Amino acid sequence: MDGDIDTVAAWRDDGPRALIELLRDQRPDGGPMHRETEPDREPSQPIGPVIEIFDADRLARRLGHGDGFIGDPAESNNDEDAAQARQVRLWSRMLHDNRGPWRKLVIADEAMLERLRSLDQICPQFAAVTAWVVRAAMLSHVTNTPLRLDPVVVVGAPGVGKTFYARKLAEALAVPSEVIAMNMMTDRGSTFSGLSPVWKASCPGKVAKLLIESTHACPLIVIDEIEKASPINPSETPINVLHSLLERENAACFVDEFVDLPIRADHIFWFATANSLDPLPPSIIDRLIVFQIETTEAEMLAIQRSIFHEANLRAARAFAEPAPALFEATAGHNPRTLSRLWTIAMGFACEAGRRNLIDADIQGAERVLLAGKEGTRRPIGFVRSVSKRETERELGEGRTPQEPPADENLERRI
Repeated sequence: MDGDIDTVAAWRDDGPRALIELLRDQRPDGGPMHRETEPDREPSQPIGPVIEIFDADRLARRLGHGDGFIGDPAESNNDEDAAQARQVRLWSRMLHDNRGPWRKLVIADEAMLERLRSLDQICPQFAAVTAWVVRAAMLSHVTNTPLRLDPVVVVGAPGVGKTFYARKLAEALAVPSEVIAMNMMTDRGSTFSGLSPVWKASCPGKVAKLLIESTHACPLIVIDEIEKASPINPSETPINVLHSLLERENAACFVDEFVDLPIRADHIFWFATANSLDPLPPSIIDRLIVFQIETTEAEMLAIQRSIFHEANLRAARAFAEPAPALFEATAGHNPRTLSRLWTIAMGFACEAGRRNLIDADIQGAERVLLAGKEGTRRPIGFVRSVSKRETERELGEGRTPQEPPADENLERRI
């Protein structure tokens, strides 16, 4: 007890509160004292390179913790008030997020370099793009500095695998990703920049939402078919928002209309796809590194195998790899079609009680995919061109050669 008396004496000058704190920590059984540590209420900074994507002090003032003031969300009584209440709830989540304003940056390592180099095996047609990313990753690795990638656009025919490659690239970089379909945009770009709370359906844009919700300051955002925006008002095209987002200096203080706070968006990896750059203004093209994508026959065979392996992975690797002749015969299909064709063919194989694919499975899958389309497209895959003699015979029988009967079309399959 003498020790306790001495301890109390040492705390006497601090008043009764200190004594209460001491007594609270004593155990009834006379055992050693155990003081519960107060949980750290300060935001914890992630391990590794990070940046603050917003000013937490400024956010606190917005919420009335400092010299700012906001209304009570409970007092909302109309659509505008309800939207502002949603904004306040978002601010509160941001302020009390245990990560605070900190988000991770990426420094390349040997494992990332290996993942990036492996992209050549599954997407060989993008070898030039991959080589560019690998060089940037090597610079990051050697200098131990965050990876930076300039905005890029890959241009190629529909179905060559542009979006597929972007998804694989995000996996290799180990960062979150988001695909924004430009052909779905009919406004001035609220998908990117959010919508002000003065509107009933207001919400944050995908840029701010991805940065706030994810762990990284450098997610990969895919702008799919960047040239196909179709705004109702041509003077308010969403392309205008990209002038700021694709310019690193401006993106460092990007303001989402709903969040209404500057957010650092200058570390985002921007990856755009396009069938043609003709509709884009020169000011946007100037902000992008451009890669033209063309495929050779050998590359298509490699793509074939890659897409089959991915479909087989979704099917728990239940199927043996097809014979080379089967890959060659389906090489005329573009990657978009192939991604569906293999899965449908596997269904036909299961129906027949097999775990290996044969010509009949591919033919059945083609019938499903091409039903009703064969009069509007050239025969591809297993469907070969009709000879001049066959065409003359069909004309003599009064049939339109572009629309062969289904049973006769099957007879022409290899």
